[in-house]
Amino acid sequence: MEALIAITGIIFGVGAPVLVIFLFLLYSGKRTTKKLDTLVKIVELGGKVEPEMLEMLNEPIGPDADLRKGLIWLAVGIPLTLGLMMTGEGAPWVFGLIPVFVGAAYLILMKIAVNKKE
Repeated sequence: MEALIAITGIIFGVGAPVLVIFLFLLYSGKRTTKKLDTLVKIVELGGKVEPEMLEMLNEPIGPDADLRKGLIWLAVGIPLTLGLMMTGEGAPWVFGLIPVFVGAAYLILMKIAVNKKE
């Protein structure tokens, strides 16, 4: 029974992050495909593709996008770090600091961009 619990833990521990990444890539690809299909239909019907329409294909950039990404990374990293700290087994909590530092980097980029605008 203990071996079954260990195997299940390993499968879910490794499989869950892989599944999350797979689903993220799957749905982001579908979203991009839908946008491209819309542009193709506009061209097929004789419409003109404006530069603003092409902008919707690009990922948002700028301080607002950096702020959003930074807060999301921090919202993932801080609870992950605290949760791993509470396990009390060695130092796996250090891996939770990776998203924390990525989030902090996005917030620093946002601050630099805001200072450049001024």
